[in-house]
Amino acid sequence: MHKNDDHSLINSGVTEMKRALAIIALLALAAPAQATIYNDSAGDIFTGAGGGILDILSVEVTNDATDISFKFTLAGDVDVTDWGKYMVIIDSAPGGDSVGNGWGRPISMPSGADSWLGGWADSGNGMEVYRYNAGWPFPPNEATWNGSTTIAATKSGFTFTMTTALANLNLGIGDSFTFDAFTSGGGGGDGAIDSLGNPNQQVGDWGEHSNANPVSYTVVPEPATIGLIALAGLALIRRRR
Repeated sequence: MHKNDDHSLINSGVTEMKRALAIIALLALAAPAQATIYNDSAGDIFTGAGGGILDILSVEVTNDATDISFKFTLAGDVDVTDWGKYMVIIDSAPGGDSVGNGWGRPISMPSGADSWLGGWADSGNGMEVYRYNAGWPFPPNEATWNGSTTIAATKSGFTFTMTTALANLNLGIGDSFTFDAFTSGGGGGDGAIDSLGNPNQQVGDWGEHSNANPVSYTVVPEPATIGLIALAGLALIRRRR
């Protein structure tokens, strides 16, 4: 084989690589944020109070480079009946609280809870974020009623969504954690009426204690970040040529 043939093959390979990277970059930049949907059984709660607002059908978790969202889909319309409370408990590091949570509800995460998100659909929507540090702080680390700009709670029909900065949970891209999501009543002693991780009935009465049933999630790079990495690869190829 002649040297010119070698150069031709190399150039052809580089061209194909550039094309592939360009396609990856364009697709990634155009793609929506990644989402993981966790489904739960319908009708797996002991009470019909609220017309389904306490019955979790699914929770969708999404993240971008800075924020993470937990979107509850419920069997009832939270615009019609809005007294339900929506909560997420997270284990993201060794240690944590194995018996309690940020709201003092009768809910435990035996593996050790490090963060707690608590939200409400009434009074204009709102939420709080607590980080465990040898105890749960008060006031909370972040609260919509305290002017925090790094969290938000929204509702629409059969959905309720809590969004927080990843930094509020001491999380970053590539980190993995376990969590469970719950519904509850408006009383401070009300427990987990429904648990995302439990396909069966979680409790038999309002104040009954129960444990989390964790599922796992990994904070993934947003598609735009992948696209930028591909574009950087293209630039590197051009410089080497």
